[in-house]
Amino acid sequence: MKHPAKDEQQQVEELVMKVGEIIHRVVDGEQTSIIVIPDPGRDQWICDTVRPLEFISHVEAIDTSYVLSARHSQKERTVVSITKDLHIGAREFVVMAGPCTVESKEQTYHIAQSVKKAGALVLRGGAFKPRTSPFTFQGLGQRGLEILAQTGQKLGLPIICEMTCQSQLPLFDKHADIIQVGMRNALNYPLLKTCGKLESKKPILLKGGIGATIDEFLAAADYILCEGNPNVILCLRGTIGFSQESRSAINVADIPALRRRTHLPIVVDPSHAAGRWGLVPAISAAALVAGADGLLVEVHHNPLTALVDGPQALLPERFERLMFRLAAIAPAVGRTLAPVEITRPDDAHPLHDLCLEDPGPAPGEKRPIIDDEERRALLSFLSTPPEPKKEQKNQRDK
Repeated sequence: MKHPAKDEQQQVEELVMKVGEIIHRVVDGEQTSIIVIPDPGRDQWICDTVRPLEFISHVEAIDTSYVLSARHSQKERTVVSITKDLHIGAREFVVMAGPCTVESKEQTYHIAQSVKKAGALVLRGGAFKPRTSPFTFQGLGQRGLEILAQTGQKLGLPIICEMTCQSQLPLFDKHADIIQVGMRNALNYPLLKTCGKLESKKPILLKGGIGATIDEFLAAADYILCEGNPNVILCLRGTIGFSQESRSAINVADIPALRRRTHLPIVVDPSHAAGRWGLVPAISAAALVAGADGLLVEVHHNPLTALVDGPQALLPERFERLMFRLAAIAPAVGRTLAPVEITRPDDAHPLHDLCLEDPGPAPGEKRPIIDDEERRALLSFLSTPPEPKKEQKNQRDK
């Protein structure tokens, strides 16, 4: 219902309570949603009775365990606004990058400068680190979050950081622009409810839980949405699998599958999915082509000395090369990337870093598969947005 008067809402509730039970009411700005469990066989009666009312904007029978995150629960896809000029879920492909964990002011600022120069629009970094072992580095805590916030403010970058418990919420609401709920807390329902009750309605990036199905993932998002916070971003980071080549098994097919099932924006964390920096570029490109709205990438200026997850972090120069390749691919799939000046890598193949190695010549072939002229033509083609289709007149009108 849009702009419902008190008596109008009461009229609807009295109608549906005759043949069902109201389990939740969600107020989102000027719109109020009422979620009803009908008595057996009465769902169609509710739809037929309520839909004709002039103040009703939408009535839908939903047969899934998730409701508010379902694709058919609203007409338009959700676009989450991070700042006045930055939105996730629109045409722009948003890359969030930075260190896995904040180690010092100098380290954070150095990496933040690099990722901003390469085109990252959000600075990521961990302050509270939920680790498998209690004897490993757990992050700098509040001091780490403050360093991240100060760095982002200096460079004009919004920040994203992971919250691990409910008591940290006031601190994150003050400093973070996006609050991340990590894989280990993805099914922590009290924490999800707390995120939904935020008066600021700060954006929440929700990662998929290890072993969680898509239904469970979207039902977890409903815990945030049903408390009144519509600004939820889903993040795929892989799950436990049998592959020994990557840290987590990420199914690229989950991206279009999620887009069919939900209106919420979707980003991918290729760093945790890969566990090895050499796989990150290819996974990133696959995510872009498959329909993701952005990435969450780990970057470190010296991965060998990183306190957490060094093997999966890209060097700044590798991250810059990745951004160049993504900028070349984006227009071909109807996306844009932040306009930045990046020196074009001098490679024999324009998409070199998206593969593990350069494609070599065919047997007996003396020249590269793609020579300089072909390379320039391909880059020009990929960088040119497709022309809008012209409407074709009906044959009967001719």
